[in-house]
Amino acid sequence: MTALMTRERQALKAYLPDLADYLDETPLLALEARDSGAIARFRDAGGTALTIPKESGGLGASALDAVRVQRAIGSRSPSLGAGTTMHHLSLATLNEFAQAATEEDRALIQGLVEQRAVIASGFSEGVTGGSVFIPTMSARKKGSSYVINGSKKPCSLSSSMNLLTASVEVDTGERAIALIPADTPGISVHRFWETQILAGAESDEVQLDDVEVPADLVLLNDADDPNGQHEMTGYLWFGLLITANYLGAASSLLERLLAAGKNDHEGYVRAAADIENGMAAVESIARSLDEGERGQDISVRLLLCRIAIRDALVRASSAAIESLGGIAFIKSSDIGYLAAAVHAFAFHPPSRRSVSESLAKYHAGHEFAFV
Repeated sequence: MTALMTRERQALKAYLPDLADYLDETPLLALEARDSGAIARFRDAGGTALTIPKESGGLGASALDAVRVQRAIGSRSPSLGAGTTMHHLSLATLNEFAQAATEEDRALIQGLVEQRAVIASGFSEGVTGGSVFIPTMSARKKGSSYVINGSKKPCSLSSSMNLLTASVEVDTGERAIALIPADTPGISVHRFWETQILAGAESDEVQLDDVEVPADLVLLNDADDPNGQHEMTGYLWFGLLITANYLGAASSLLERLLAAGKNDHEGYVRAAADIENGMAAVESIARSLDEGERGQDISVRLLLCRIAIRDALVRASSAAIESLGGIAFIKSSDIGYLAAAVHAFAFHPPSRRSVSESLAKYHAGHEFAFV
């Protein structure tokens, strides 16, 4: 046991002790396989309720504790960390919406928590330079229901989901969020993810063909989130947790470097400085979220941190692998796998290209908006 990630391991053990033991006992590549079963173990351990307040039946983790838990998970299974980030994004956003809505809405969240429902996120599409807020699905009003068509690819948790939360464009031109039970007729899952890297996140294609959803499960943005705060809060949770996950993956290389006893202290410190600096930035923003900060400024700070951390993790991974040496790289498939997984951080939305103009204009005094 090293002093690296002490707080993170303690947080995981405190909130999800059974999951902590399982991750410690299971080899990395077994956890990362397409059919690893890690998501089911996460659900059985109670991980689906991590970010939900205790009064709603959840575990009550703060944003600060949640990013620590996610870094610990990412250090053991980047696939599990990436996949479950999508669950937390969806449930935390729904919970924030429900707290300002009706008792019926709050009961819905409590029901999802009690059922340990796994929630997939059908929001931004995997298109280079694409927007996180342009729906890939359409919804047409039909009596007291909406009929939804479209697809999401990749869609993490596609094989394990109990509920899909999807961004849709309704026939009035409005955007909305639809809550769609995974067993609704017309939903199908098709293989999309071909690489072995992060295969355990179950990121395949989910297709919706004439899927009929009651109107009360379609939340119109203009009515239910007129200023976009709940939607932006969801992306705060996403940004914090996905960044912590990849910091964990890079930290796993540091753990292997310590275990190897190479005594390349300078190489280790170069890598550790980038990773620990990135985690400190994430924790700072998580504290602000816990203190109630929402809106443009915290969103901009997080996006700038994410962009800086992407580059930092590439540097840190390269430094760690160089210090481990060629023989270690040849003898351990884990090392090459972790390096490749860290690079996947750059593919999560929003792309640097899509937000750079808005970020620069915000510092020049304009309003910030995802595009």
